[in-house]
Amino acid sequence: MKKIFLSLSIMLSAGLLCAQSNTSNLQQTGDDNNAGITQKGATNSTLVIQNADNNVVDLSQAGTNNVGEIQLNGGNNAVNLAQVGDANNAVSLMADGDNVSAISQEGNLNTTRQEVEGTSNDLTATQEGNGNTVVQLQSGVGANTAFVQQVGDNNLATQEQAGENSSISVNQLGSNSAAIIQQTGVSNNISAMQEGNGNTMNVAQNGNNNFAGAENQVLLDQFGDNNNILLSQDGNENAVAISQEGNANEAINTQSGQTNNSIILQAGSRNSATVSQSEN
Repeated sequence: MKKIFLSLSIMLSAGLLCAQSNTSNLQQTGDDNNAGITQKGATNSTLVIQNADNNVVDLSQAGTNNVGEIQLNGGNNAVNLAQVGDANNAVSLMADGDNVSAISQEGNLNTTRQEVEGTSNDLTATQEGNGNTVVQLQSGVGANTAFVQQVGDNNLATQEQAGENSSISVNQLGSNSAAIIQQTGVSNNISAMQEGNGNTMNVAQNGNNNFAGAENQVLLDQFGDNNNILLSQDGNENAVAISQEGNANEAINTQSGQTNNSIILQAGSRNSATVSQSEN
């Protein structure tokens, strides 16, 4: 009888180990690098590669089928990646040094991808819910900031910056919303918020010193459902503010040239506004 129980105990232990089967791959080349990896649950996997000196990685995963990948090819980078839930995927890739990144995902089937070229960039992606996606791409000289917070389900936020000393901030609360934002140039700023369901925002700024919000000053906001903002600024020192409250509203703003300013405020439902400004 003792032999039977011992055999059963061994089988259960082996089965438990097989069921967990988390995998981790860590490679470090250089001096004074530090990596901490923690995984709890089953079939989670991590890949961490650090090339250069003084990099710091803190990666934690809890749940099942989560994937975390961090590759640092410059020095003095710091990445904190945390995932809780099932089937989440997060990737942070840095080609240069002195960058800081934070990724936090809680829920299921969330995805974050960060790609950084340049130095002194700061990226943050926080997601709570299911099926959300964040893409953050930074290139150029550096000193760019990208921030995304999404709470809800099936939201999408993409941020692409090429240049120097620019910032993008996006908050989305609700479900099935999308914010697609692109900036090229020096000292451009965008701050956006969407609260509700099915809202969309497409923003592009090209040039220098264009302004559509700041860290503590949201100038692009939508409250309600199925609202849409389309904004394009091409030139230098242009500024815009758009606010929509209600349902099925649309605001289109196109500015080109220098020192254009525009404000659009809409409250209610099914309103439409189009503004086009240029030097000529």
